[in-house]
Amino acid sequence: MESRNRVVGIVVLLTLIISLGGLLALRAGIGNRKPLGEGQLIQFESTSTPDDTVRHFLDGDFELIKNVASLPRPILKAFTEVGGSRPVLANPGKRFEATDFIVDSSLPRKRLIFAGVSGSKCFIHYEQGGLGLSFRVAFFELTSWNTMRALWLGYCGPAKDIADLRSQVRAGCSR
Repeated sequence: MESRNRVVGIVVLLTLIISLGGLLALRAGIGNRKPLGEGQLIQFESTSTPDDTVRHFLDGDFELIKNVASLPRPILKAFTEVGGSRPVLANPGKRFEATDFIVDSSLPRKRLIFAGVSGSKCFIHYEQGGLGLSFRVAFFELTSWNTMRALWLGYCGPAKDIADLRSQVRAGCSR
């Protein structure tokens, strides 16, 4: 009789553990969301050490952007999944996959830190998840309301503000 009670207790305990795991998975949305597609391949003109043009790209006044939906149209299009409508870039402070251990494939692997626009110049400073978390800055020229030219991509940051980012770019983004 005692061994039967022990078996029933173990079965009840395992049932509770499995049920709790299922509820947590449902609450987190795991298995409920469509995986996020890949972003468009952006061909940058340069990824080398910053030259004078790159070092001075951030000179001037920039309107800062801290919401992905507010990015200029061609930039948002470049950071949207191919064949879909979801950005592959999360908003600052929002969840994203920061490592190569993917828990939720519907989350972006990049997260915006901040961006800025000044005339035809646009930059994006973001975190990139993967084997190691990296901090990137990308420079673009807006050539029309719907097109852009990808100028430069480098590793800089994380920068706390545009002054810090300017300083890092001028120093060659050695961090």
